[in-house]
Amino acid sequence: MKTSLLKSVAVALVLSLATNAWGGNDRSPANNGIPTEQSADRPDVMPQYPGGIEALMNYITSEIDYPDDAFRNGLQGTCLVQFVVTKTGHVDQVKVLRSISPELDAEVVRVCSMIGNFEPGQVAGKPVNVSLALPVKFKLESNIPYISEELLNRANNGDMEAQYLVGYSFYHGDGVPLDWLVAKHYLSKAAAQGHEEARELLKKTKQYLRNELD
Repeated sequence: MKTSLLKSVAVALVLSLATNAWGGNDRSPANNGIPTEQSADRPDVMPQYPGGIEALMNYITSEIDYPDDAFRNGLQGTCLVQFVVTKTGHVDQVKVLRSISPELDAEVVRVCSMIGNFEPGQVAGKPVNVSLALPVKFKLESNIPYISEELLNRANNGDMEAQYLVGYSFYHGDGVPLDWLVAKHYLSKAAAQGHEEARELLKKTKQYLRNELD
């Protein structure tokens, strides 16, 4: 289903951090193809992200880009992703347990693969690998009829200046509800085409998204 008017993007991140043993004595392949040790079933201390769950939510929200086809076609839902926080605090073995669509799944895997700097989990005072499950919810809210359809169509069809103008409007709440997620979606597209003002505003947008729950 094509959408002609803008839909507000909300990537709602409900974090359910649950341990999950890989089972048996097998080793699972890592992202780089090198086997890793199996994860702990019940660690004494769970892995901790700097700043806690809210900081992790803000990081993922600021980095996720709603893929164009999924955005235009109204795809939404919850992707359940699993990854291992290694005993060095890095993320490995990212895989989707419950899929939404190939493009949304791929974006979740991409962003989760970049997460780092965890304090690793521990068993008996020693760092161990711990497997975590994370549901990431993509939600498209109701149409917002404050931007002209002509400008929006231009932005959705790749017009760099239109993408910047739509992003700018949502960044500032200029004639539309302030929405940094929508701003980020369009500013990212303009910045990717070399729009310098969009690139600078995108940096500020990502920073606001990371700090808004602090």
